[in-house]
Amino acid sequence: MQSVVIVDDEQIPRMIAEKALKEKYGVRCYEDARTALSELSETRPDILLVDLHMPDMDGYAILNAVRQLEDPSLSCIPVVIMTSDDDSNNEIKGFDLGAYDYIRKPLLPDVLIRRVDRIMKREEMLKHLEKKSEIDLLTGLLNRSACVQQINENLQMRRDSGLLLMLDLDNFKMVNDCFGHEMGDRVLALVANILKKLIRSDDVLGRIGGDEFVIFYRGLWSREALRERCDDICHKVKWGMEELLGISPGKEFGISIGIALAPQHGKEFLGLYQRADDAMYKVKSEGKGGHAVYEEYCEMEEEESSIISIAELQDRIEKQDFFSGAYEVDYEDFCSIYRFLKRAGERVHSPVQIVLFTIKEAENVDRRGVEGRMRAFGGLLSKTIRRGDVMVRCGNKQFMVLLIGANEDNRHIAIDRIMNRRSEEERKNYPIQYEVNTLIS
Repeated sequence: MQSVVIVDDEQIPRMIAEKALKEKYGVRCYEDARTALSELSETRPDILLVDLHMPDMDGYAILNAVRQLEDPSLSCIPVVIMTSDDDSNNEIKGFDLGAYDYIRKPLLPDVLIRRVDRIMKREEMLKHLEKKSEIDLLTGLLNRSACVQQINENLQMRRDSGLLLMLDLDNFKMVNDCFGHEMGDRVLALVANILKKLIRSDDVLGRIGGDEFVIFYRGLWSREALRERCDDICHKVKWGMEELLGISPGKEFGISIGIALAPQHGKEFLGLYQRADDAMYKVKSEGKGGHAVYEEYCEMEEEESSIISIAELQDRIEKQDFFSGAYEVDYEDFCSIYRFLKRAGERVHSPVQIVLFTIKEAENVDRRGVEGRMRAFGGLLSKTIRRGDVMVRCGNKQFMVLLIGANEDNRHIAIDRIMNRRSEEERKNYPIQYEVNTLIS
C-alpha cells in the first residue's frame, strides 16, 4: 500500500488529513517535525505532507533537510506544503527548495484526496518511465548506463567493498553463425535468467554489450565462497546453453569470468572493469570456460615471461571499448582528453568544438523528473553524436561534449540533430540551453 506521512503541529488539520486519506493509503501522523525526520528511513512514505508554519522547525526547514539526505530514495520524496498563506513569494521559495506542490488550508477532504491521488499517479508514471529507460529490452537486465551508474553509486556514495565480475560468453559468434540470431537472442535471455537467480536483491546485474554481462556483489567474500559462486555460474550457463542448443557436452560453449576486488583494484566502475577484463582475458587465453581474479603482480610476471605482438596488444585495448555510441567518460578522463587534444591540435590542426548542454525546467513541472530527463538526454547524446566524439556529465543538470573534426561552420549540424530528436513534451517542460566554443580551429 502506498503511504503518506503528515507533519502538522495542529491537531484538527492533522486529523482531517488522516481521516480523508487513511481508507486508501497508509497514513502516519506527527506533530513534531524532528521526530518525523528521524523516522523517515523507517516510514519511507510516497508523499510527505508538511505544514508551513510550525514552531522550532517550519516547512521550509523540513523540505531543505529532506533534500539534503544522502539516501536518494528519501531525498527525492515529493514534499507537499500545507498553508493558509496567499503570498506568492512563499510559494516561489518553496519551489526553489524543491517543493512538489502546495495545498491550501483549511483542508477540504475531497480536494486533498484528489490532489494526493494525482501526485501518486504521476509518481508511478515517472518511476515506470525511468525504469524503462534503464532496462535492456532483450534480457530485462539493467543496460550499460544504468549499470555503470548504480555500481558507481555503491562504490562512491555508499563506499562499499565488493566484487565486480566481468562475464563474457565463449564462442557466442558461433551461436549466431550456426544457429541464427534468433537463437542467439534466446541464449542471451537464458543466461540473464540464470544470473538473476545467483544474485541478491541489493547486488547489481547488467548487460553492458552484445554478450557481455557484469555483476557487482556487495560486501566482503572469502576466496572459497567466490570460487564456489563462479564455478556455479560457469556450470549452470554451460549446461543451460547446451540444453537450449540441443548439443552434446563439449568445450565449445560456456562463459569466462574475470574478477576485480573493490576497493583494492579500483574505487569506480571503469577501473574495476578494466582489471576484471584483464583477468577475463587471461581465462580466455588459457582455454576459456573458467574464472580468474585480477592480481597486480600478474602484469609484472607477464611482462617478464612473455612478449606479445602489437596486434595482440591492440586487440586487448580495443576489447575494453564497450561504448556502442559516443565515448562517454568520467570528468577526470574528459579533462585529460581535452588537454591532449589541445596539445595535439597545435601540430595536427584538426578542428574540435566544445558544447555545454544545460537542462532547464519550465514552471509548474515536476522537478523530481530532472534526473530521469538527464539520463534520457545522456542516452540521446550517446546515440546521436558520432562514435568518435567524447561526452561527460559534468553536473546535476549539464553535459559537455567534444565534437571531433567539427568546425565553426558545421558544428550546428550535430547540435541541431540532437535538439530535433527531443520530443515536443521534453522541449516544452525541460528545455535545453547550450553554449558553444571552439577548442581547436
